[in-house]
Amino acid sequence: MPEEIFDVVVIGGGAGGVPAAIRAAQLGGRVALVEEKHLGGLCMNRGCIPFGNMMAAVHILDMLSLGKEMGISCAKKETDFSAVQKRQKKLIQFMRLGTQGLLRKNKVSLISGRGELVDRGSVRVNGDLLKCRKIILATGGRWLKPDIPGSDLDGVVNSDYLLHAKKPPGRALLLGDSPMLIEIAQFLHRFGSKTTLATGRKRLLEKETKTISSRLTKVLKNQGLQLRTTARVQALAKEKGGLRVSLKSKKGVESLTVDCLITLKRGASMLGLGLDKVGLDEGSPYIRVNDRMETDADDIYAIGDLSAPEEMHFSHMASAGGIVAAENAMGLGSSLCARTIARVLFTSPQVACVGLTAKEAKESGYDVVMGAAPLSMNPCGMILSQNEGIVEIVAERKYGEILGIHIIGEAACEMAGQAVMAVQMEVTLEEMAKLAFPHPTLSESLAEAARECLGRPIYLP
Repeated sequence: MPEEIFDVVVIGGGAGGVPAAIRAAQLGGRVALVEEKHLGGLCMNRGCIPFGNMMAAVHILDMLSLGKEMGISCAKKETDFSAVQKRQKKLIQFMRLGTQGLLRKNKVSLISGRGELVDRGSVRVNGDLLKCRKIILATGGRWLKPDIPGSDLDGVVNSDYLLHAKKPPGRALLLGDSPMLIEIAQFLHRFGSKTTLATGRKRLLEKETKTISSRLTKVLKNQGLQLRTTARVQALAKEKGGLRVSLKSKKGVESLTVDCLITLKRGASMLGLGLDKVGLDEGSPYIRVNDRMETDADDIYAIGDLSAPEEMHFSHMASAGGIVAAENAMGLGSSLCARTIARVLFTSPQVACVGLTAKEAKESGYDVVMGAAPLSMNPCGMILSQNEGIVEIVAERKYGEILGIHIIGEAACEMAGQAVMAVQMEVTLEEMAKLAFPHPTLSESLAEAARECLGRPIYLP
């Protein structure tokens, strides 16, 4: 009997691995997907979905305040942390079952266990050897211990802590540069925690535009969040009342007592994968790939958090990369343009940035023109009280090619889809300016920002 050989073996069943396996199977491949724990990876089980659910709750709380202006009153705002957890557990379970069904429908062989490379054509799982023609590595990321004194103390946790806690911490310090910390800080604050958010950067979202950063910072401060910049922990000790933290920041040195210190430092999940057996460096920060998701080892691809720096750990990038890797593994010629990956934040208000900032565009040699349309000047924005919302467009001056779109405000993460398409399709300012967006919607400000770039705004003073 001939030995069974898979066309593609995917190691990791998360946001990148699942679409990679399905796409390879759609192209006629015999595909195996190896997953050690739960389908869906970090995103579905411990990241995007549970915390997206939490931020949806924050959004509802904020809309209640707007409702009061519209004559809709609630006698008392009450929050139930356990109800939020119960709902997200149901969502996750439903999504896991749905993912299993999709794999079954596409005839992907799901193998439970830890996958390890043996050579460029073999993967070992539970002592068994899987022979294959191509391998896609999709093991995602892992939490890293924070580089602070006392990091081994009880109470120094990552975001997993909130998925199992019976109630929000009374006092919490969120430390680090991950944008996701801003979401968590806002959720905890809105659910009654005394919350301090501390970043080592000079400002929040330091790599994004100053307009986006300053407007989000203003909102958070107005909501009552305590913010600290250029911050670092000088000392950390356990005491009867919790954790005693000596924190140095732009504000100076202060002593805080908190119930927990939450960090979110993450790196590529490479340990025990057997990378050395195929000539890849297990000691590097992540596996480097080209735009075809190819590694330096022939017939081996890597996708998602495993193949990207921490600031690009986005599930939608993993999914897009998984499809590209699968198509190339099956003989097609596909590529991923990392510049079109949206950088999103599900805070209230939301943040979505696509493409280059003006600073990045200038450093790349472009002659830059910029335009902005505040959502406070947009009819729908007025209805929704979007006083801090704005749409910014960065473009190349001579031909008007749109290089970047940056948004803060209600539904920013939905408008990001239009921004992705604009950058991907090399839309020009003239083309964007002439689009008839529906009225009244926030998306109208995309056209107005383009017109502002061209020096002919219609609705701006």
